[in-house]
Amino acid sequence: MQDLIAVVDLGASKILNGIATAQGEILVKEKFPTNPENGPADIIDRIADSIRKLSSWCGDYESQIVRVVAATPGPLSYPEGVVVDSPNLAWARVPFKDELSKRLVKPVIVEKDTNLAALGEYYFGRQGQPRSLLYITVSTGIGGGIILDGRIWRGHKGGAGEIGHMVVEPQGRACNCGRRGCLEALASGAAIRHQVSELRQQGKGIGIVALGNAKKDIGAEEVGEAARRGDAEALTLVSRVVEYLGRAVANLVNIFNPEIVVLGGGVALGWQDLILERLNLDVKKEVFAINTQDLKIEITSLGEDIVLYGGIAAALQKSGI
Repeated sequence: MQDLIAVVDLGASKILNGIATAQGEILVKEKFPTNPENGPADIIDRIADSIRKLSSWCGDYESQIVRVVAATPGPLSYPEGVVVDSPNLAWARVPFKDELSKRLVKPVIVEKDTNLAALGEYYFGRQGQPRSLLYITVSTGIGGGIILDGRIWRGHKGGAGEIGHMVVEPQGRACNCGRRGCLEALASGAAIRHQVSELRQQGKGIGIVALGNAKKDIGAEEVGEAARRGDAEALTLVSRVVEYLGRAVANLVNIFNPEIVVLGGGVALGWQDLILERLNLDVKKEVFAINTQDLKIEITSLGEDIVLYGGIAAALQKSGI
């Protein structure tokens, strides 16, 4: 019988749960829609049910699961594990840590999803080599995690790393957070879907829409494929997203002078062939020369499991392993 770790990645559009060993092997996983409109109690119930089901496939839940680590979108108070005012989940002051712990009857570590992604990249993607690392997820929303001197930088109350709410276009598009011109409002998966919808309303975007096979909700996947086929409107949309990302990353590089910036999330993973080369060029043109020395901007190799790997790393840290 071996010690196992239960890991939870709660996102705005999907939930990914897993059971892993302390050596970093993910034994089983389950992914299902978040359905945030059903409210926090329903979501937490389904997460707990999934963890119990997955752990039953690996043996005895009570004796084998030694740690439960869960990730949520921010802002999140740390270490209390309260989701304070998440714009993507539409939650306000939900005591996620306490509620999940009650349902699983286990102590739970709760961390912001992008912090765990940064930790997963640091330990399992980079084997602890860079002492400073910035992680940015470009998915339904946009968020970030910061590793400084080998440790997560959470800020004073746990609110650090809200990269998606950096204003990159003053008076730009309205964001779910209530401000205007945030990176998330302009370059996230949700923003891309919104821009495609606007094109459709104007009778445009025919090359993009044609790839949607009559789907109502057409987004980054179709835009990316249309761009690869040379569609001018898709290429313009991709270019605009890269411009906003480059502006944000350049600001962050000038502030933190990291060794590496790693991108993940569905949009970044799906568009890496379209954005990575230009992003490197744009950022290195906009930052101080000292900050470009040895700077790398890359896509994570851990795919959609990056937060699960971060949960494993957090469990090992807590255990002192």
